[in-house]
Amino acid sequence: MRSVRVLVHLNNLALGGAQLNAVDIARTLRDRGHQPVLFAQGVDGPAPLVELAASHDLDLVVAGDPDTPHAVIRARLGRLADEHGSQLVHAWEVRAARNAYFGPGRQGRLPIVTTFYGIRMLRGMPRHQPLVLGLGALMPDARTFGHRDLRLIEPPVNTAEDAPGSVSGAAFRAEVGAGDGRLLLCIVTRLVSGLEKDAGVRRTMAAVRLLDDPSLVLAVVGGGPSEEPLRAEAARLNAELGREAIVLTGQRSDPRPAYQAADLVLGMGGSALRGLAFAKPVIVHGANGYSAIHEPGPLVEPHASRCMYGHGDGPADAKALAAQIRVLADDPDRRAELGSWGRDWVVGRFSLDHVSTAFEEIYRELLRQPPGRTAWLRDLEQMTRYEYVKPTARRLLTR
Repeated sequence: MRSVRVLVHLNNLALGGAQLNAVDIARTLRDRGHQPVLFAQGVDGPAPLVELAASHDLDLVVAGDPDTPHAVIRARLGRLADEHGSQLVHAWEVRAARNAYFGPGRQGRLPIVTTFYGIRMLRGMPRHQPLVLGLGALMPDARTFGHRDLRLIEPPVNTAEDAPGSVSGAAFRAEVGAGDGRLLLCIVTRLVSGLEKDAGVRRTMAAVRLLDDPSLVLAVVGGGPSEEPLRAEAARLNAELGREAIVLTGQRSDPRPAYQAADLVLGMGGSALRGLAFAKPVIVHGANGYSAIHEPGPLVEPHASRCMYGHGDGPADAKALAAQIRVLADDPDRRAELGSWGRDWVVGRFSLDHVSTAFEEIYRELLRQPPGRTAWLRDLEQMTRYEYVKPTARRLLTR
């Protein structure tokens, strides 16, 4: 395939799943001879994705801050497209899709492909240009919302770098106090309320308290708005247990040593997939108290179709999760068996090479037959409604 100049609009600059996926795909395509340039709106506070992109020699342009008007961001995005000679825009998530539509994609000047890796379908994305979903479970909702060109490309895992032995976990185990004979549980996540990520951490901490097993250590790797209250909760539980059983390490630009060090990984989304790539047994978190061991059987496809996420029916206490941890903690042979099976499953289904090739094919289609002005105009009414009319109505109603 001839080289493609693609403008990649990131969702934000945090170390979240979609952003890491976008960087990994851009890097892989760059290594195949394509010419991506990354763009993101500025943030208040740390922007770890800037450092990550630089470490991969990827060009990343950051514009404005969270309060910069959309029109200013879109003007800068348009100038970048001209400077770069972009042939298409790859927008990650809803806000990026709107910026692309009203910015460099205006009047169909550049085709847009949107990737949405959320777990709940949202409106307000172009319906007559390709929409890539990461969850098969969302396909019916997306059709109901009127999307005409839907693709399913499940989130990628860099199975070359996320692999057993790719890094050492010894220093991490020493740091969190998981010495010889202790079993290390690891959660790597953004500490936020969205998707009940912080609830999953809190429930796991409560499970460790219920088990009250001196051989167990829980390490939580990540940062975010929920970090301080979770630290306070961990301190309270450690005091009750009389030992440092729960350790919050903060955010790490490279969490791979945590995955390598872990005996058992807990979490959701890309983090759960990375745990499997490191050949670790995984307990999947979700909403309303959901937790389940990821193992061969009837839960495999539901987990995959929801990007390693589940929906429970309550109660959202820690008893079921504690029992799942106990089962795996007591059976090293089963942990090894699940780790080996999980690694094979991820490599066969979620490899970065496979996913990058799928995006290459979409780029080829768009350049061969761009949607053009007609598709842009077909989306104008609904894009205007979600961008301008509804926000204005909400402001008027709250006065």
